[in-house]
Amino acid sequence: MPVPLAPYPTPPAPYTPPANGAQSQLVCSGCRNLLLYPVGATSVCCAVCNAVTAVPPPGTEMAQLVCGGCHTLLMYIRGATSVQCSCCHTVNLALEGI
Repeated sequence: MPVPLAPYPTPPAPYTPPANGAQSQLVCSGCRNLLLYPVGATSVCCAVCNAVTAVPPPGTEMAQLVCGGCHTLLMYIRGATSVQCSCCHTVNLALEGI
């Protein structure tokens, strides 16, 4: 007598980005690559190093600058007066709007 087969479980629905396709960006906490992610995400997994980077809370304004010591792109919360590079530890002045 044949044994009835159980149906395959329904796979989870894939994440669908917002309809308008809005994206934002941040720097990977592991390898320092620039990551793009859909608006609304709470964390981003880097495809290069697999590090998971938390996304700043909605409404947090970010700015970026290039480190004067090692030329790494740094992202920081807008309004900071200085930013220390996590790669070479150079302290960079954040001269926004000057």
